[in-house]
Amino acid sequence: MLKRLRRAHPVGYCLLTEVVFLAVLMVVPVLLVLLLALLGVDLTRVDDYFLSAIQELLGALVAVFFLKKTDNLGLLRRRGSGFFNGILVGMFPFAMICYTLYGKLLFGMPTDRPLRTGWQIAWYFIGMFTVGVAEEFLFRGVIAQTLLEHFGTSRAGIWKACLLSGLFFGGAHLTNILSSAPFGVLMQCVFAGSLGVLFAAIYFRTGNLWVLVFLHGAQDAASLLAGGLYGTENMSTAVSSYDSTMLLSVLVYLIPTFFLLRKKKIGEVGLYFGKDIQ
Repeated sequence: MLKRLRRAHPVGYCLLTEVVFLAVLMVVPVLLVLLLALLGVDLTRVDDYFLSAIQELLGALVAVFFLKKTDNLGLLRRRGSGFFNGILVGMFPFAMICYTLYGKLLFGMPTDRPLRTGWQIAWYFIGMFTVGVAEEFLFRGVIAQTLLEHFGTSRAGIWKACLLSGLFFGGAHLTNILSSAPFGVLMQCVFAGSLGVLFAAIYFRTGNLWVLVFLHGAQDAASLLAGGLYGTENMSTAVSSYDSTMLLSVLVYLIPTFFLLRKKKIGEVGLYFGKDIQ
C-alpha cells in the first residue's frame, strides 16, 4: 500500500511520513517519562539528552520502516561519491560548522560554571548524533528521495525536489511552538527550510546519506556546545532567542545551493539517482 501511495501521490506520501515521524517524536518522551516514573526512577536525575537520544532513535526507526516498506533501505548502504568526497561537496556547511565551533570554544564558554559530568556530556553528543540520523533518514532519505524520483533529474526537477523537501523540513520545526517563543520558532522554520534545501542539494550531488548525517549532527552539536558542556542552554531556550537576523539564512544557504546545482555539475545527480527514476 505504501509503495502504491508513494508512486501515485508522492507529496501526500511525504506528508504522511512526516506526520507519523513527528507524532512519534512527540509521544515517545511522554511515554518514556511515565515508564521511568512507574519503575521508580528519580526523574530529576534523568538527563534530557538521554531522553532526546531515545526519542530520535525511535524516530530513525520510523524512517527505516518507510524505507523498508518501499524497497529503499538500500539507500543506507549507497556510497555515492564516497564519504570524504561528499564532505568536499558539502564544504560550505562544514566550514560553517568549523567556524561555529571555533567561536564557541573561544568566546562562548562560560567561566563561572563547572563542566557537566562525563556521562551527561556523552549523552549530549549521542543525542546530537541521533538527531542527525533520524532527520536525515526521514527528510533526505525518504522525502527528498521520493520527490526527486517524482520530479526527475532535469535541472527543474532537481530544484523542485530541493525546494519542496526544504519546505517539509522547515515546517516540521513548527512543533517547537509547544516549548519555545513563537517568533523564535518562525525564524527557526525559515532557517531550517533554507538549510534543508542546501542539504537536499548535497544529498543529490553526493548520493551518500551518511555525509548529511555527519553534517547535521555536527552542526547541532557545535551550535549548542556551551549547553552540552556546561548546561547553560538547551534547544528550547536557543530557539526562543532567534530573531529576524535568521532571515539571512535564506541567502547564506541558497547561494551555495545555486553553486552546487550549477549547469556544469548538475548532471552528476543522474549518475547516482538515474536508476531510481522510472
